[in-house]
Amino acid sequence: MTSIRNSQAFDVLYVGLAFSGGLYAGWIDFNNSEVQSTVLLLVLFGAVLGFAQPRRAWRWAIILGLCIPLSFLFFSALGYKSADLPQPGVYASLIALIPAFIGTYGGVLLSKALTK
Repeated sequence: MTSIRNSQAFDVLYVGLAFSGGLYAGWIDFNNSEVQSTVLLLVLFGAVLGFAQPRRAWRWAIILGLCIPLSFLFFSALGYKSADLPQPGVYASLIALIPAFIGTYGGVLLSKALTK
C-alpha cells in the first residue's frame, strides 16, 4: 500500500515538474524569435522526465509539447507581447511535440541502457 502512495506522490511531483518545465520553455519561446533554446529545453526536460519515469514517457512528452501553444495563449491573454508569433498561427507551435517526444524517449532509452 505504501508503494502506491509513494508512486502517486511522485506522479504529482513529476506532473508539476513537466508543467513547470513546459511553461518555462514556453516563456522562453514567447520572448525569443529563434526556437533553438526552446527545442533544447524541451529535449532536456523530456530526457530527465523520461529517464525518471520511463513507463509514463508519453505523458511527459504531451505535457511538455502542449505547454508551448498554451503558454502563447496564456501570456497573450495576460496582455504580454510576443517577440515573434509562430507562423501561420499559434497552433503551428504544436510542432513542439516533436522535440518533446525525442527528448523523452531518449531519456527512456538511456534508462533502459543503464539498467541492463
